Amino acid sequence: MEYVTLSNCEILPQKTILIILPVIFIAAYIYTAVRLYKLVPETSQLRILVPILFIVGIIAILLFFSLGEKMNISLAGSLYIFSTGWLIAFLYFFIAVFLIDLFRLSNGIFHIIDKNIVYRLFTNNAATSMIIFGTVALILIYGNIQYHNKKRHHIKIETEKIPYPVRIVGISDLHIGYTISAREVDKWVKMINYEKPDIVIIAGDIIDNHLRPLMRDSTENVLRKINTRMGVFASTGNHDLMFAVGEDAGFYERAGITLLRDSTHSINEITVIGRDDHSNIKRKSLNSIMENVNKSTFTILLEHKPLKLEEASQQNIDFQLSGHTHRGQIFPISLITDKIFELSNGYMKKENTHFFVTTGIGIWGGKFRIGTKSEYLVLDLIQS
Repeated sequence: MEYVTLSNCEILPQKTILIILPVIFIAAYIYTAVRLYKLVPETSQLRILVPILFIVGIIAILLFFSLGEKMNISLAGSLYIFSTGWLIAFLYFFIAVFLIDLFRLSNGIFHIIDKNIVYRLFTNNAATSMIIFGTVALILIYGNIQYHNKKRHHIKIETEKIPYPVRIVGISDLHIGYTISAREVDKWVKMINYEKPDIVIIAGDIIDNHLRPLMRDSTENVLRKINTRMGVFASTGNHDLMFAVGEDAGFYERAGITLLRDSTHSINEITVIGRDDHSNIKRKSLNSIMENVNKSTFTILLEHKPLKLEEASQQNIDFQLSGHTHRGQIFPISLITDKIFELSNGYMKKENTHFFVTTGIGIWGGKFRIGTKSEYLVLDLIQS
């Protein structure tokens, strides 16, 4: 039986988690809707808007995730954008009403201010409701701006294994699909080409959902515009395995990407190793993949999920690129991913292995980065 872990401690079986989480979500959803409804004045039009938002929001979520692939692509995309964006807005509405009720409870115990004042502040109060709605709107606007502001992370590694400098651009979690179109990917390609990379490496989740929006936009033709001297290499992510690999494995080749599934590719003094995502329970062990690798070359491991980092160190891998975490995408989810993963974002050296976990150049769902960043890595290998 598999367990969900936090800081390497077994907590609950995954089946139990899959039952508990929907129950918690429904309870939080109803609680937030009721509390917001009571907060808004009876005479305000916002009071009508609250139940409409919560009803339409949940319907949009259910419609897309149950019938999205049977709908018109544009309609499915609109539902996806709205429903995933609404989930983020709901989270911040929940936090707001929860903090209000926490204050009310504390005030009832410690009598900080008069309880009648507290009641007037948080029941049928136009000013308080406008502050909450306005704050959530500003958070979402800020998050959207942050998403579009891609961060460049630069690392230099000195090594005796190469006779000349090599520039590598590393990305992960593109999540191309209903929210991220070929037009946006084209901007990323230009940004990557500006770095004049010798190699581009991708640590999984190139696609988001099914391939049909990518096929409509001929996204493979955009990805083929990535200019490198030595090639573009990728490992699979969980989204790739759920959708694209089974639907059309040839997509990656047409996009000019060498997909490494528990396999390796050597280019001069560099060997790129790509592991299948952890969701493939039949994937090979890193030990077996490394049996035929020339350890005198500079080895780069593409591992979508940053789990068991010690395996790469034990195999004397020189550099590992991972993604998957998104560092939670938004605060406070980032606090959870920081606890779950030994490295949820950024650079770390473990023994002789350099690790970088990227938050991703793209995003899942709504285009909001709150307390996190969208980024790409520029790795310069310098001969020592």
